[in-house]
Amino acid sequence: MKKFLFLVILSLTLFSCEGPMGPQGPQGVPGEGMFWKYYTYTVKSQDWQLVTSPDGLNTYYMYEFQNKDITDDLYIDGYGLGYLVQSPGADNEVITPLPYTIHKIHKGEANGDNAMLWTETYTYDYMPGSVAFYVQYSDFIEQQPGDMVFRLVLNN
Repeated sequence: MKKFLFLVILSLTLFSCEGPMGPQGPQGVPGEGMFWKYYTYTVKSQDWQLVTSPDGLNTYYMYEFQNKDITDDLYIDGYGLGYLVQSPGADNEVITPLPYTIHKIHKGEANGDNAMLWTETYTYDYMPGSVAFYVQYSDFIEQQPGDMVFRLVLNN
């Protein structure tokens, strides 16, 4: 076994791949279409649009932004990632990927009776030329969302 190991080490030493560098190869195809870009969007409370079904149920809020960088090519071959920016500009700012769901409670009385429980869900979608952000409450209450900041990262 020692002889075999010695022969392997000896052959690696004697037949190493060193020598002059070969000629440079042909120029490759230039990089096309690969970019990263991000946008920060602020939706003011008064700008949220209430959307509801004809019977007045299934309510949610939305706001749509136009964006010329969301091209057909990006829509088909790239992607866009949406985020909710929580506590924007503060020391504890955090960026949360969408969709984001948070469960809430509000105690109606000091002893905890009549507590209201609900869920807030934040989502987004995009298509060539625009991105839309959504807020929906699990109890479908028509309560205007506050000011919110979102981020969209595009990659193609």
